[in-house]
Amino acid sequence: MGVGIQVEKLSAWYAKTQALYDINLKVAPNHATALIGPSGCGKSTFIRCINRMHETIPEARVEGQVRIGEIDAYNGTSPTQLRRRVGMVFQKPNPFPTMSIYDNVASGLKLNGFRDRGK
Repeated sequence: MGVGIQVEKLSAWYAKTQALYDINLKVAPNHATALIGPSGCGKSTFIRCINRMHETIPEARVEGQVRIGEIDAYNGTSPTQLRRRVGMVFQKPNPFPTMSIYDNVASGLKLNGFRDRGK
């Protein structure tokens, strides 16, 4: 069986502060996996590293390897391509304030070329 997500020696920093230390994880394809732990233990940082949101933070950096299926998340893959495959659900909803909830949900579909069934 192939690997759905494979993380090897993943470490992450916020400036000089190291937040993750040599994380290794394999998740089989089509399996649900939960990350649980106390506040501040690195769960969100880990997920942000998988979908490359960590790099949007000034002075943040990542070392190690992240693979999503056959895709190397950090080598030869744009963040946009990766985020089309790796989603993130936040604790607090943060919809675009000028759009309805329907339009917020539908915006991802529209950006990827899906059309309204009625049209």
